[in-house]
Amino acid sequence: MIIEKTQKTIVQSHDFDSVNCTIDAEDMRYVASLLRNNYSNTRLAVIREISANALDANTEANSKRKIEIVLPSNMNPTFSVRDFGGGLSQEDVFGLYSKYGKSTKRESNNYIGAFGIGKFAPLSYGDNFTCVSYHGGKKTSYNIFVDEHDDTKIVKLHEEKSSEPTGLSIEVAVAESDISAFREDTAKFFRFFSDEEMPKFLGVEDNFIEKKEFALSSKNNEWFFLQDDSYHYGYGSSHIIMGRVAYPLDPQSILVENFIKDDSRKLEIIRNLLKQSNFYLRLPLGAVKLHHSREALEYNKSTQKTLVEALVKTCEEVQAIAKEKLANSEDLWEAMRNYARIVNSMPHQMRSIFENSFTWNGLQINSSSFYRGHQDHEDCIITQTDRESDKDARDGFRVRSQKTSRVHCQDNSLFLIQDIESSHGNNLRARTLFAEDSELETIFFIYPKTNAIKQRILYDDWCFDMIDEKHIRYTSQVEKQKPLRSGVRKSNGSRADIQLFEMRDKDYIYRNADYWKSVDEDISKLQGKKKSDGLVDGKFIYVPIKNYKIDIEGDAIDLDIMQKRMLFIRQHAEENSQEKSFRLFGVRSGDVSKLDSDSWVSITDFFVQFAKNYLKQNLNQAKKAYKVRLVNDDGKKHEIMNLQYDIGKIFNSASLRLTEHFDNNHILCHVHDDIKSIVHNNASSVCVKLVNYLSSNHKDWLQFNLDSGFTAKQFYKDINSIKTKYPMLKYACKSVNTYGSNDKETNEDIINYIKDCDRI
Repeated sequence: MIIEKTQKTIVQSHDFDSVNCTIDAEDMRYVASLLRNNYSNTRLAVIREISANALDANTEANSKRKIEIVLPSNMNPTFSVRDFGGGLSQEDVFGLYSKYGKSTKRESNNYIGAFGIGKFAPLSYGDNFTCVSYHGGKKTSYNIFVDEHDDTKIVKLHEEKSSEPTGLSIEVAVAESDISAFREDTAKFFRFFSDEEMPKFLGVEDNFIEKKEFALSSKNNEWFFLQDDSYHYGYGSSHIIMGRVAYPLDPQSILVENFIKDDSRKLEIIRNLLKQSNFYLRLPLGAVKLHHSREALEYNKSTQKTLVEALVKTCEEVQAIAKEKLANSEDLWEAMRNYARIVNSMPHQMRSIFENSFTWNGLQINSSSFYRGHQDHEDCIITQTDRESDKDARDGFRVRSQKTSRVHCQDNSLFLIQDIESSHGNNLRARTLFAEDSELETIFFIYPKTNAIKQRILYDDWCFDMIDEKHIRYTSQVEKQKPLRSGVRKSNGSRADIQLFEMRDKDYIYRNADYWKSVDEDISKLQGKKKSDGLVDGKFIYVPIKNYKIDIEGDAIDLDIMQKRMLFIRQHAEENSQEKSFRLFGVRSGDVSKLDSDSWVSITDFFVQFAKNYLKQNLNQAKKAYKVRLVNDDGKKHEIMNLQYDIGKIFNSASLRLTEHFDNNHILCHVHDDIKSIVHNNASSVCVKLVNYLSSNHKDWLQFNLDSGFTAKQFYKDINSIKTKYPMLKYACKSVNTYGSNDKETNEDIINYIKDCDRI
C-alpha cells in the first residue's frame, strides 16, 4: 500500500548545528514491544496480518495457487497460513524478515501491507510462532519469539530437503479457549473476498464462509447493504473495504458538516449512512491512510474528505434509487402505498437512510399514512372500520369500528368522506361496500365538520386532489345495508336463554363470547342420544363456563389453552376414531347439575383418559418421556446442561455409533438410550407433554405403567463413572459434530481412546 510522501523545505535563518534522530540498538526492544502490542484484537491481528502477507507473496510471485489456511481444532490447536510465493532464504529471514519496519511493498498499490510490522503480529497474541520457508529445494523451520529481556529473536530449528512448492507457512499456537473465536473471526475476515482470492480452508465444511446477501447495492458494487434483520440499539458503525479488508468507521471522527454546507437533507443521509452497521463502502487501496496497526483509519483532513466525497456519491445514488422506485405510481395514494412496501421490506438499519429520500411529483414521501393532529380531533373525526370473518354472521363477516388519528394508504382499503351531518348508519354503509367488494378489508370514514377544516386538512395538508377518485367515496353515495333480525339472540344481543355452547376451533379470537357458538338444542334434548356427532363412547364432552370463561375449580386454565387442548386431542387421536371429531360443549356452571353422568363426561376426565390410552399405545416413547420427568423432578437440571456440554454429544453423533464398537454390558452402551432420551431429548414431545400433565395427580399410575427400573440417582452415578474412567472424553467431544458426520480420523481417535482406557 502506497504511503503518501510529501517534500518539505525548511528555511533556517542561521547555520545551526543539526543531527538525525535515531534509536540505540539496546533501546530497540522498547520500540519493538510497542509495535508488537499495538493491537486491540490480537486474534484478528494474527489472522489479518499473516493472511495479508501471504496474499501479497502470492501476488508478487504471480502464483495461481490459492493460499491455504488451517484453522485450529481441539485435536490440532494451531492456526497456520501457507503461501506459494518465492519463500525466503536464510539470509532473507535473518536480514529482511528480522527488521521491524522493513518492507518491500511501499512503492505499489498492488499489495495490502506496507508498514513492515505485521509479520510480528503473532507475538502480540503469544510469545512465539513458527515460520517455515520452502526455498531453494529446502524446507527450513524458524522459531520467532520474545526472550526474557523482551528482545525479539529468530532461531533456526531444522532444515531438510524438500520438493514442495516454494513459499512460507506461518504457524501460531492457539489457546484452547480461543479455538472457536479464531474460527469465527476468520470467517468474518474473509467474507468479502472474491472467489478468485478466497483462500483454500483445510479441514472445514464447504459453507464455512457464510455467503453474503445484499439488501441493496450500487450497480457497480461500489457500496452495498448486507441483508441483516437484526436491530442494533444505539449508534452502529459502517465500514469501508480497502484491499479486501473491512475497516469500521468512527462516525464521531468524520466531520461531515465541514464538507457539506448547503444541503441539509444530504447531510442527514450521510450521517445516517455512517451509523449503519450493515453498510459497506469500497475504496481503492491507498485511498485513505491507516493507523500503523491497520486496525483503524487515521482521520486526518484528507481521509475525511475522501470518505465524504465517496459518501456524497452514495447519497446521490440512494436518492436516485428512491425516486425511481416511486416513479411509476399513478397517484399520491399509490406513491405512499409503494413507499410502505419498499420501507417495510428493508432491514431496520436501512430505513433511516431513506427517510428523506423518497419524492413523487415534487412531494417528499416519508410515510404511508395521513396524520391528523390532536388539536383537530374534535373538528375532523376519523373512524377505521374493518371487516372480520365470521361464518356465523351475515354474509360471512362482521364489522368492527374504532376511532383513530391516521388513515393508511394500504391494499384493500378505501377512504370514505362523510359529506352528510350524521354518522348514523356508517357501519351499514360499510357492510354494503364490503358485500360489493370481497377483497375490501378496511374503510376509513373521514368527517371534517366544516368546509374550512375540509380544505385545510384534506387538500392543503394531505393533497387529496392528487389522489385518484377510485380510492375515495362519499357517504351520500353509499346505501345502507338493511339489517336482519336474528332469532337466536335477543334484540339486545344477549344469549342469556341459551343453555349450550360449542367451542370454535378457529384462531384470532378477541372476545370471550366469540370462542363459543350457540347450540340450538338444550341439555334435555341432547342427552340420552346414542347417535350424534361429537359422541365419544356414548358420551358428550363438556366444560363448565361462567361469563363465557372456563370455570374449573382449582384449575386456572383460560379459553385459549382449552382451545389448544381440544385441537391437541384431535391432532393426536387415531385416524377414524371418535376422539378425532369430538365436540367440546360449554355448559353454564349453574346447569352442570342438570347433566346426566351416563351422557356427559368432563373435559378433565376425558383428557386424563385420552392421555393414559395414548401413553399405553406408545409405550416405548412413554417410558423415555417418564425418564425425562424423573430427572427433571430430581432438581438437577444444571447437571443436565453440564452433561450436554461435556460428553453428551458423542451419544447423538450421526457417525460415531458407540453401540457398534462395544457390547451391551459396556457402561457407555448401558446409558446410551438414557442419555439420548434425556440429554438429547429424543423422546416424543407428545408423550413428554402427557406425562407432565399426569405427573401432578396421577403419579401412581405413571410409576405402575411406565417404570423401567430407571432412577435419576443411578443415572447421575453412571455419568460420573464415565467422566472418571474417561477423563479426556469431554475434550474429544468438542470435535464431535452432533448433527452431521465427523471425519473418520476423529471417530477412530475417540474409539481408540475409550478402548485404551478400558485396557488400563
